[in-house]
Amino acid sequence: MINSFFLMRSILLSLIISSVLVIFPVGQDSTGLQIHPAKNYPRWLMNDVYNTNQTSGMTFLTENDDGKLEFLLADDIGKIHRLFIQDDTLFSFSEIKFSHEVIEYLTDFPKLDFEDICYDRFTGEVYLTIEGNGKDHLLYHGIYKLKFKDNNIFQDSVVKLERLEFTPQEMFYNYLLPNIGYEGFTADENYFYLGLENEQTLEGSFSGQTVIRISDKHSLAIVKEISTENIGLSTVCGLYSDENFSLWGIDRNHKKVFKLLFDEYFNIVDLIYFDIKTVVPKYNHFEYVGSLESITIVSEKFLFLVDDPWYKFFIPPNEILNQLDESTVSNFKDFIPVIHKFEID
Repeated sequence: MINSFFLMRSILLSLIISSVLVIFPVGQDSTGLQIHPAKNYPRWLMNDVYNTNQTSGMTFLTENDDGKLEFLLADDIGKIHRLFIQDDTLFSFSEIKFSHEVIEYLTDFPKLDFEDICYDRFTGEVYLTIEGNGKDHLLYHGIYKLKFKDNNIFQDSVVKLERLEFTPQEMFYNYLLPNIGYEGFTADENYFYLGLENEQTLEGSFSGQTVIRISDKHSLAIVKEISTENIGLSTVCGLYSDENFSLWGIDRNHKKVFKLLFDEYFNIVDLIYFDIKTVVPKYNHFEYVGSLESITIVSEKFLFLVDDPWYKFFIPPNEILNQLDESTVSNFKDFIPVIHKFEID
């Protein structure tokens, strides 16, 4: 089925996309919005007995009565965790288990390449994006709804995955490649937002642009595709919607956070970028090569980002390592993710 629609894809897409490309001046902002690094951050995403691994997705769930913040994390090695942050700096974790049915469902995946995770606060549902890999990668790319035990997202067991079927299929699958898929996903009251990691060149390398697709939540029909060619974004590696027609995201390759505001027709009416410095925890005068892929917001006041350690470049050069304490050096060499926090003004 997947192969058949590719025969007509080029013609169909030329008709569909021609009406939805956006031309917008880069760096416009009428909101006066600012973000500032928060005290006590960045920190290593770990405690004395637990750490995550290759964290690619983060979503905020709730603030408990005792002030403890609760999140879900997704690792691109096929793991989901629950994260609690208490008194701003105390981390505790638990691993989300998969039922036998879910394990069987995932058995044939070449890689359990989990990317973004999204809690839809309007419906109470949780969604996970998975990137396809291997020769038949299109069989695995997708957005999956997670069903928790007892239909309770606070249970530590996922008992079923349901793949969402977006239409038109040819648009949903366009530009998807092995290990290049939807790394950003979020929802507002009426729409889903799907961020493609990158629109690769014909030679298979990263280009300077990508696309954001917007679908109706009920019909799953894609109603708009926005090219980032003219707005200075090259990658989308995490998305979060704070209100209707408003979208935060991460451009990993440019090391920027962006915010887009849309009108009711999804034309961009405001755009702002924030340059992010990935500094070493406890050593804010040293930077490392960051790979920010996770974004979420708490109480519309605090922005959290998580770094997915890039094995090839994550460890700083020796001239920096030699100036760090043993614990920090060990964390780099163990590829522990780093969590960043910013205050939103």
